[in-house]
Amino acid sequence: MPRNPYSIAWSRRRFHRNRVEGWPRRLLGAVPLVALAAAGPLVEPVFMGFLERPGLLALGVEALGLRVGLVLCGAMVLASYTALVRGPERAILDPHPADEGALLRYLGLRTAFERIGWVLAAAVVLAPVALAGEWLAWALLVWIAASGWLLGLAIGFPVHLGSVWAAESPGLSGVLNLIRGNNPTLQAALIYGPGVAFAAGGFGVWAACRGAGLVLGGDLLGIAWLIAPIGLAVFASIPVAGLARAYHVKTTLLLAEIDAAYAGVEDPEEERRVYLEWAVRFAPTGLRVELLKELRHGWRALRSWVLGAAWGAGLLGALSGWSSEAVAGDRTRLVAGAGLVLVGIVGVRLAMTDPLWLDQAIPHQTGRRLAARWAALFGWMQPVVLLPAVTLVVRQGTVGVELALWLEALAGAIALAASLASPLRARGLPTYLFAALLLWAGVAAA
Repeated sequence: MPRNPYSIAWSRRRFHRNRVEGWPRRLLGAVPLVALAAAGPLVEPVFMGFLERPGLLALGVEALGLRVGLVLCGAMVLASYTALVRGPERAILDPHPADEGALLRYLGLRTAFERIGWVLAAAVVLAPVALAGEWLAWALLVWIAASGWLLGLAIGFPVHLGSVWAAESPGLSGVLNLIRGNNPTLQAALIYGPGVAFAAGGFGVWAACRGAGLVLGGDLLGIAWLIAPIGLAVFASIPVAGLARAYHVKTTLLLAEIDAAYAGVEDPEEERRVYLEWAVRFAPTGLRVELLKELRHGWRALRSWVLGAAWGAGLLGALSGWSSEAVAGDRTRLVAGAGLVLVGIVGVRLAMTDPLWLDQAIPHQTGRRLAARWAALFGWMQPVVLLPAVTLVVRQGTVGVELALWLEALAGAIALAASLASPLRARGLPTYLFAALLLWAGVAAA
């Protein structure tokens, strides 16, 4: 079999980047794992209470494994969507003849390589189970996490390619019109494709969790359930090559039609409106221009993070706080704190997506830019703070007010860490994650 030219080019890029940046960059990549290891004991009382009640071990492993597996499955579904549909390489590769099979193998390999750290992170977070002496339970939890990761990758690619077929199918046009909302009909399939992949992958994660519970209960039939995700991943991978040859190039045409449909109905003033723009008038006069730049940059380049991550994490925090249990406050603080860490990544990505030559060509005041970046991040983090706080106020009164104060302080500190790390661009991401996770762990401990 001839060597894959896309993989060769990718390997050369990695080699030259590592040679330029050296070993410090690789060392910094391990920093988030160290921070997660430090935070593990703080997560244990909230999510691993079953360790203190041996009779609930199997049930606890199933419940915790399902949560971790679904998170990794969903993350990999979105990662495969980015690599295949909206990846930055599409604009470069599309004008040239492509070997779709080789290209898909490269995209799959690159996505897996760049995201394998998520499985290691899950293993580190779950380490308290092993430290409690339950090594088999820990191994099963890591297997469930790895199964969710694999299913998100293996199912994501065929479903995203199949979404192009669904968008062009006359038989499905009626269904797509019913669910598309205000979006173009062609886009409906791409919008709901990740949900379909997540649902299919979620079934495989549930099977792995069921198998783990049976094995811990002494039933060897659980082994069959444990290996079911592998079979599902292999089955999902079978049509990928054919789908790639038929629909990978057509994806570009579909995206062009979607963009054209938006351009035809978009309000000319819409491009100038950004999320939280109304708050700029309350900023100090000297900071308003830079703050508006940061808000526009985040809205145009990282809208899914600014809206999806912030409001999604806020909703998860609100669900965890809708309880009268005494542990609800601590649980909500952990969940919302993790959401703040996630949203804070936007601060570093703002710098990473900003052309380096632009910073060098146009003079700017670094202090003013970092202050504006902090203000923008703090504003984007408010759904993660306010939604959980409101639900906890409704359920437990003053406990919710106390939670809001803690989370506001944490949001300010995490936004500051992200702003200060952002000038380092890609190298600032491990630094930020280490600092933010330590802040999160400190608030959880307090």
